[in-house]
Amino acid sequence: MRSYAKLSVILVLLLAGCGAESSRVKIKDKTKGERKDELKDKSTAVPAARRGNALLVSWDGVRRDVLKEMLEAGKLPNLAGVIKAGSLQDIVIRGQRTQTRPGHAKMLTGLCASQTGISANSSPGCVPAGCTLFDRLRKAPRTGKVATIVVTGKTYVGTLFAESRASIDTYDAGSRLAEATGPAALSALARHRQQRFFAFVHFSDPDAAGHSSGEGSDHYLEAIVTCDRWLGLILGQLRKHGLEEKTAVYVTTDHGFDKGRRTHQDAPEIWLATSDRRVTRGGELADIPATILSGFGLDPGKLEPPLLGKPLTGGKPAGKTTRPAKKKAA
Repeated sequence: MRSYAKLSVILVLLLAGCGAESSRVKIKDKTKGERKDELKDKSTAVPAARRGNALLVSWDGVRRDVLKEMLEAGKLPNLAGVIKAGSLQDIVIRGQRTQTRPGHAKMLTGLCASQTGISANSSPGCVPAGCTLFDRLRKAPRTGKVATIVVTGKTYVGTLFAESRASIDTYDAGSRLAEATGPAALSALARHRQQRFFAFVHFSDPDAAGHSSGEGSDHYLEAIVTCDRWLGLILGQLRKHGLEEKTAVYVTTDHGFDKGRRTHQDAPEIWLATSDRRVTRGGELADIPATILSGFGLDPGKLEPPLLGKPLTGGKPAGKTTRPAKKKAA
């Protein structure tokens, strides 16, 4: 009798265990896999750098030292927040003119002017099809469906991508200031908030102010503050829709400005502010698109045509500012 009693107890315990297991599985099914199974093999998890969105924002014509002075003075709180989450890096432009169209052509392709055909603002035409980040993301099967967005404050920046329109889901280009560009960007991001996305947003205000009033003028500085205000509104919308932690933010410029002048003939010193903590070093403008593509799981070194730059990743954890490495004296 005692043996039967023991057997009954064991059977009850086993059935209770099965019931608990069944309940755990059902909870996972109800959430459609949104909850992580504690027993799931961690090796199957997708790396964080490869599962989110990317937002690339260009503040046209912002001189690096001016940006740093304004950050130090606390005049750019929203950009400072991006940097706090990641880092501020020194970037340089090499091998081309410091102008808007060449700068954005390299920023959105990672290719040199001889490959894009865009060596100056006066260069006719557009970037060849298949060469932009939008094309690369659309063609790569391993990235899955990535919605692509282009919103610009200069028409001739948008026309750089005329041959890539089939790879761009939302295209809104025009010659306008932030008060018009900003709402267009908010609308585009809201439209694709339920999709994985790569968005490029261009603000023309600092460049326009620099040409009209000069680098360092109150007008120029106010234009940079305006860009920061709109950056805050864009980040606020991402936060509202639960996308802030899922979106790597990159803020940069296409060229600097000549000190105290209304030109940018020799202005190769630029910058990158990013929330992407994989970024640990400074570099060249062509490294920015390579960094963004690597965040989507692509290997920039295996793409055709190959990119000039390399991801700004590896090394020590991201700090506030990292300058391009200098070669040691022999």
